[in-house]
Amino acid sequence: MDQDPSIRLIEQIQKGIRVEESSRKLYELHYKKVIAFFRKKRFSAEESRDLTQDVFSRVFKAIDTFRRESRFERWLFEIAVNIYRNELRRRGAEKRDALEVPIHTSPEEEGAAPNVEPVSGEQSALDTLVVRERRAKLRAALQGLPPQMRFCCVLRYERGLKYQEIATEMKISIETVKAHLHQARKRLIDKLGE
Repeated sequence: MDQDPSIRLIEQIQKGIRVEESSRKLYELHYKKVIAFFRKKRFSAEESRDLTQDVFSRVFKAIDTFRRESRFERWLFEIAVNIYRNELRRRGAEKRDALEVPIHTSPEEEGAAPNVEPVSGEQSALDTLVVRERRAKLRAALQGLPPQMRFCCVLRYERGLKYQEIATEMKISIETVKAHLHQARKRLIDKLGE
């Protein structure tokens, strides 16, 4: 365990010797591994950087509690895994606030269980092209909606706001938000088909 180059840096930090320099070196020694961990979990580069900053913030707040009972890297990644789980919980909680119905769902299917498809790895060039074409058609169809209904869709599907947040932003009732989104789905399905 004494072979771990982090131990000397941690000891200096714990003793208050060259704390800034030792902290910077410890950060530089492990930063790339932690950011790679979050990237492998499919977070964007920006999200991975933010989550990595959270990890090191916790590490440096709790560095005095590290007792060398395991390798530092193991302790570090236990913190990273906790941050990862907390982020998943946070994102899950955001999605629980309202029933989400994909825009391609027909009005008759809204009460049915959502169609769940497994996530595949990389998209092929053809898949990417098809997605772009569908988005272009959808944007064009959105332009045909009344302004308030269109803005409601933009807030929901592009900005990812919850129903209550849309109602607050637009200064309308949540029922009006639901009605706009329902009517928008119906109109878009009529225009674009399934």
